Amino acid sequence: MPETAGPLRSNGDPLVSTPARGAGGAHALRPPATPPVEEPADVNGDGLLTSNRVLVTAPRHRIEKRTPFLFIIEGIWSWAILAGLQVAWYFWGDNVMAFWNWVALAATVPYAFMSIVVAPWWRYVVARWDVSATAVCSRQGWWTTRFRIAPLARLQTVYTTRTFFERWFGLATVNASTASGQGTVQIRGLDLADAEELARHLIAIADLDTEDGT
Repeated sequence: MPETAGPLRSNGDPLVSTPARGAGGAHALRPPATPPVEEPADVNGDGLLTSNRVLVTAPRHRIEKRTPFLFIIEGIWSWAILAGLQVAWYFWGDNVMAFWNWVALAATVPYAFMSIVVAPWWRYVVARWDVSATAVCSRQGWWTTRFRIAPLARLQTVYTTRTFFERWFGLATVNASTASGQGTVQIRGLDLADAEELARHLIAIADLDTEDGT
């Protein structure tokens, strides 16, 4: 039988509330199963919530404070490739194309400034994540904000990834995916130890589920 994961903590605060001993049976993070309650049918079709719903409040936990510097390095690396191509175009291209080279440079500089200077800190402010007794969720982005929720009962794959630059900063990414093609919740900017503990926590919950989540 898989080992039940202990309560995760962030800055001393538990990530999920643990029920009293003896409550919830084998699943230490869920209340005892109760028979489904039959809700009245929505005659007018105005209902927004169904009986099978996952309610998660706004994510509480921030990513690591050193994550913006990771975003800065990733932005510099991405734009350095484009800058190298523009330099090669300027020195080895046809002279008649010099005007368009300056036009491309004028268009590149503002976008590069936004991606390297503004976006990393904006993304840090927006990024949040959380785990409840029923779901895992994350919020990320800067120009477009993405808020994703994956029900724990539907989890199929939980894994961590570390890019070359993430290893520099001691960070990792946790991915929790469901059968849906758009159902992957990605949590970037976690400390390596926290990411591994979160992954074990989610895997333990998935192993303890007796219902078929497919």
